[in-house]
Amino acid sequence: MHLERPLPTPSELTAPFWAAAREHRLIRPVCDDCSRSFFTPQLICPHCLGEKWSYQTSTGRGSVYSSTIVHRPPSPAIPAPYELAIVDMDEGWQLLTNIVTTRDEPTPIGTRVEVTWTEIDENWTFPAFHTIYPEDAPR
Repeated sequence: MHLERPLPTPSELTAPFWAAAREHRLIRPVCDDCSRSFFTPQLICPHCLGEKWSYQTSTGRGSVYSSTIVHRPPSPAIPAPYELAIVDMDEGWQLLTNIVTTRDEPTPIGTRVEVTWTEIDENWTFPAFHTIYPEDAPR
């Protein structure tokens, strides 16, 4: 029996995010009124309730806020174990994502990470993150 991996259902608000991911670009909504980033895309800014925002490119770098190893996935079509994390992005927004650096335990809080890309199939690319070790950091 072949199980299909659950995939997102893009909406008018999220379709640009998924299109950018397919091109290996990480974007996030930024409010035109207060200039703050937020995620997930919403009709209004959750910070100031401004109704105008646009997608802007992210640096793709941040720090681990929280992390865990998942041993029982929500679907048998998703291979486990895998690491699930909340990343505090450098622009002031958070993203629930995977850490793909191979580890037996969760990545420590505060660890610096950078976006990488997981190719699901010919139509879907998901952002994921790998750790940035001090020797890998730009000088």
